[in-house]
Amino acid sequence: MRTILVPTDFSENAKKALEFAQAIAERYDAGISLIHAYSPAAIDPNLPVETWVTLEDQIEKINLDLLNEWIKDCEKKGFKCTGKQVMGPASDVILDEIKAQKPILVVMGRTGKGGWLDKIMGSVASSVTVKTLCPVLVLPPDSHTKTIKRIVYATELERPEENALGFAFNFAEHFDAELTLVKVNAPFEVNVFEDEDFVNDITKKFGKKKYEFKTIEADSVIEGLQNYADKQHSDLIVMATRKRDWLAELINPSVAKKMVLDTHVPVLIYHLEQLVPSA
Repeated sequence: MRTILVPTDFSENAKKALEFAQAIAERYDAGISLIHAYSPAAIDPNLPVETWVTLEDQIEKINLDLLNEWIKDCEKKGFKCTGKQVMGPASDVILDEIKAQKPILVVMGRTGKGGWLDKIMGSVASSVTVKTLCPVLVLPPDSHTKTIKRIVYATELERPEENALGFAFNFAEHFDAELTLVKVNAPFEVNVFEDEDFVNDITKKFGKKKYEFKTIEADSVIEGLQNYADKQHSDLIVMATRKRDWLAELINPSVAKKMVLDTHVPVLIYHLEQLVPSA
């Protein structure tokens, strides 16, 4: 059965991510898989070993009870749901589960609020989106979106994007949502090929699909996308990216990663190496 993986820390934003995942699972006839990563609690080293072990066991049981409550609530809503908790760094645990479960999508709430610390260290969400080929949908802390009616797909019109476009069209059709392809012309952005050539290719391949195409001017891609999404009351931004080596990330962090850290609109990152999901 197809599965949507939902990492959780039992926070309010994680609950929103689960609700969003359920809306998607309903349309894709998919199950929900919850994963909770935890680390040993910071406990006074002067405590006796027996006391330390007891406290650890209690914390683990509390988290497991919470996880089971989430599973039951999910099942009451009619979804097939599984879950487990694993000790370890959150990003590593999530990436391991992606490899093991091969979900069609990961839906997660973003940690942090996109401040300076997130930009320096990177959040769990940005780390996962960079290191996996699985599509990842990230909800920012202030998101209130519960369904998808308007989708903005960010295109560079500089490279083949058939896989990512196919995914976006598939997503829009499942939600009966409006889809707009947006090209942002910003300073220092590469513009080697003629936009018209790529637009013609899109029309040839997806001519029967319903979509609009917009070109906008902005000081940066992120600013342009967010402003456009706000004006159109968009529910989701879809961005395509490729895997990058560590040097490329150090010199020029990808726009997709920056968007995950900065956006106040839910963003779905799709790797161009990923295959288009079945309907």
